[in-house]
Amino acid sequence: MMNEKKEYEHCQSFQDYVDELVRRTVVRIKEEMPDEGAFSDIFELFCNPDDGTSDVVGKYGLHVFKMQSDIVPDPTKRYVQACAYIPSAAYKATLIVGSGTKAEILELMKEPSFAEKLNYTFGELLDMLQDF
Repeated sequence: MMNEKKEYEHCQSFQDYVDELVRRTVVRIKEEMPDEGAFSDIFELFCNPDDGTSDVVGKYGLHVFKMQSDIVPDPTKRYVQACAYIPSAAYKATLIVGSGTKAEILELMKEPSFAEKLNYTFGELLDMLQDF
C-alpha cells in the first residue's frame, strides 16, 4: 500500500471508502492473482474514518487468499475475507465474503451490491469487536 491518506482523500462517506477498497482490490487481483496455483496473499486496508468507532476498529480491509492445497486441493479456488482490526492490530475479526475462481471473484466484486453488502459486513465486524 502506498500513502493511504492520499489514496482515500476523495472519500466523503464510509461507503466511499468501501467502494475505493473494492476498486483497489479488483485492480490488484487482475494484476497479481494467476488463474490457478499459489500467489502472494492480497491485503488492502483503509484507516477507519469514523472518530466515534476508531477506538474499537483501527482499520478495515479485504484479504484475498488461497487455502493450503492439503485443505482445499482445487488450484483455482480463492477466498475473499472482510477484516476489521483493533487499533493495536493485535486482534481482528473476519468473515469470508466470497469464494470461487479468479473470474468468479472479479464478477462478484464488480457487482454494485457487493460493496453495499461489504459495508454492512464491516458493521457486523465492528459489533463483534465491540463485544470483545
